[in-house]
Amino acid sequence: MELLSLELNENENHELFNNIKIITNLDESDINIELSSTDEGNIRVRYFTNEKLNKRELTEKIIAKVTTLLVEYTKLESINCLKENYFYFDEDEVGSIIEDIEDEIDNDIKIKLIIKNKFKEVLERSSTINLNGFINFRLKFIKLYAVQVVERCIDSYLMKKEYLDFISIIKLISDKDEKENELVNIMYNNNKLQVYDKNMQKLTFITNAEFSTELTEKTVLYDEIIINILLSISPKKIIIHEAKIDKKNKEATNTIDVIKKIFENKVEICKGCKYCEFL
Repeated sequence: MELLSLELNENENHELFNNIKIITNLDESDINIELSSTDEGNIRVRYFTNEKLNKRELTEKIIAKVTTLLVEYTKLESINCLKENYFYFDEDEVGSIIEDIEDEIDNDIKIKLIIKNKFKEVLERSSTINLNGFINFRLKFIKLYAVQVVERCIDSYLMKKEYLDFISIIKLISDKDEKENELVNIMYNNNKLQVYDKNMQKLTFITNAEFSTELTEKTVLYDEIIINILLSISPKKIIIHEAKIDKKNKEATNTIDVIKKIFENKVEICKGCKYCEFL
């Protein structure tokens, strides 16, 4: 019994054809696959089964594979959009943006559901579907979606680049401005990060450092008071007591990340000590 039949043409869509293995390699013993050529020059992929009672379940598995194929096509459309319209990025920058594009599409449940449901709508009327035609007429919105994904990922990349560039500058200043403080301790107490000196006396002063004005909440959420204190005293060593830090507290975890980036070679991680027990 035939479950469904798919057709696609290499010349009409190379991206789609190059990923044909996604729909021809099924890890399902109850589904038989037959490949053939049509008079029009298309590749036809036919799916058969002898399990009449499981027809719906097996069809769903094929649909899931088709959805995966079309999601990969969406990624390639987005990558092509990036390379054709934003040629001024260098190779490393393009690589970073492509990673963001692929991650965003992989994690976009909505686009997967839309593709899957549109495919099911067509399948209800015919068990034979031309994938090239399906993309051209049913998934026309993919090109616009690809443009939007690329724009978002470029914005995100530029913000991260600006953030990392600024961190590098602050790190350079910090390295050159080392004071006499031997060490400070970063502890998580009363649901927030606190700074203590080598004698475990809390440091509470706030400096005039303008660190926060350069980074917006859109880039990263962090505790500017902690960063300002550390920049002001520029300790030789920073012990971060990580044992009791609440990993769900984004401000705290992001602040720790910023500290590690700025004071890279001065940071020591404590996994548990007597001070961790007391505070």
